[in-house]
Amino acid sequence: MTDARPNRPYIDPTMADAPARAAAPEAKPAWQQASKATRPSTPPQRPKVVRPTQGSYLRRHWRGELSLARSYWLNNVVLATPLALGLTGLMSWISVKGDSLQVSAIVTLLGFPLLMALDVWCIVGAWRAAAAYLHEQGSLLWGWLARISLALGALQLLASVVFGLLPNLGEFWSMARGIDPLGQAKFSLSADGRSLRMDGVIGMGDGERLSTLLANEAARDLRRVELSSPGGRVTEAERMAAALKRHGHESRAVGTCASACTLVFLAGNPRQLTPTGQLGFHRASTGTYNPVFEELANQHLASTYRDLGLPQSMIDMTLRTPSRSMWFVPRDELLRHALIAPSPQTLAIPLPGAKATLADFDDALRIHPVWEALERRTAGTIDAVAKRMWAAHSAGATDEAVQAAALQPLAQQMPALLNGTDVALRRRYVQLVSEQLKALRTPPQPRARPACRDLLDGRLGARQQLPLALQVRETQWLEDAANGAPPRWLPKPPSAIEIEVLDRSVGSHALGLLARLWADAPDAPATATGAPCEPVIATLDRLQAQPPARRELAERLLFQTR
Repeated sequence: MTDARPNRPYIDPTMADAPARAAAPEAKPAWQQASKATRPSTPPQRPKVVRPTQGSYLRRHWRGELSLARSYWLNNVVLATPLALGLTGLMSWISVKGDSLQVSAIVTLLGFPLLMALDVWCIVGAWRAAAAYLHEQGSLLWGWLARISLALGALQLLASVVFGLLPNLGEFWSMARGIDPLGQAKFSLSADGRSLRMDGVIGMGDGERLSTLLANEAARDLRRVELSSPGGRVTEAERMAAALKRHGHESRAVGTCASACTLVFLAGNPRQLTPTGQLGFHRASTGTYNPVFEELANQHLASTYRDLGLPQSMIDMTLRTPSRSMWFVPRDELLRHALIAPSPQTLAIPLPGAKATLADFDDALRIHPVWEALERRTAGTIDAVAKRMWAAHSAGATDEAVQAAALQPLAQQMPALLNGTDVALRRRYVQLVSEQLKALRTPPQPRARPACRDLLDGRLGARQQLPLALQVRETQWLEDAANGAPPRWLPKPPSAIEIEVLDRSVGSHALGLLARLWADAPDAPATATGAPCEPVIATLDRLQAQPPARRELAERLLFQTR
């Protein structure tokens, strides 16, 4: 018999929930479920920024829609940097080498805004591109390096505007209209037409003005250009130097000749520096605080100095001196490099030629440091000396006699110099006189007058017989005494107590022992021998052993009489 019912699965009666278990699949452990869970293969990304491709290339860069590589490397480095360097170089070349400061100012006023606009366009566009690059999970390293570089460029641009353009904007605007805010130099021709003096700042147009003056008929007898200027426009100074060199005149610094003025001074031949003159050097300054401008200007300045004969060591020192400072070159260094004519070592001056005039002698005396110092102390000294020397020259006197003619006006000043100087200078002179007497001392001979006696008796011609070294030392002493401060009062005649002290220490004969040293006495007859010099020399030697107070008193009374 057949069972029509379908077969049923066997169910264990001991398990009441067996059907339910059979119907529901067995649940897996939590740890097994986690290990089997699917994981994303890459981290979630921010939605990619869709860069628009519409609009001009300039506008897309400005909005930061270009890639960082294109905005920074292509636009800033490859394209903008050469354009900026080219524009900067053009502006610098016109400022340094241009024929007109007015043109340079116009180019600067037009070129600087263009350069600023180019920098702003590059920096802003690249900054926005860097921000978009970082937003898209780009490399932090490259993104921030680009930002730092752009920030430094922005700071440099800001510094150029704040410290370079704005402070000089008024100056550039004035020059663009043909007006120099620095002013102009003043030129004055001497009455005899032999000297042209330049005072003040060198400004626009001064190069052309000097060139015109040198070519003028009124300057046909011109010999020198005297300079006293703090400097000014380098371009104008170069034109002035070229004009001075072309005409072959000498230059003379009669005061402070600094900065651009030194270019004019170095163009002279010969070059002279008066005792009150000084030369100052420093770096050139374009006033823009732009390193490219500054470097080009100073390289050109160094080349100009080199062409004018300035040694490389002085050029290097000039370029190391900031434009706001000044390096005043010592006279010894100028002499060592043969940049100025050497100063006379004695009172003698370079004598003019056979057709010399009074002005020639006056000019030669004014460049001499000692005669110039004596003129400052006693006005009219050079005029008196020049007249005597010119008179002797006109009378056909020898060169030695012409030089000796200058000693008489000096002899009139010597009492005031000897009595009005300080203790140290007076002691130096007493020691010098002792050596002069010893140098002129000769063995006693019958009917022979020693030259040391002529010196003591005030015969000025005997000084030309002194050795050159002693003449040089006396000249140096005269310069120091003339440059010293004048006394508040002249010394009083010696009192009875001072005479008594002198009598007991050195001897009464010491009073006025050297009083006739510069008496300008007439020449002694050939048969007059005079007293010997040995007692005077011995007295001067004994002074060195005296106590300081007595020695000071004795040295003062040597040049005084009762």
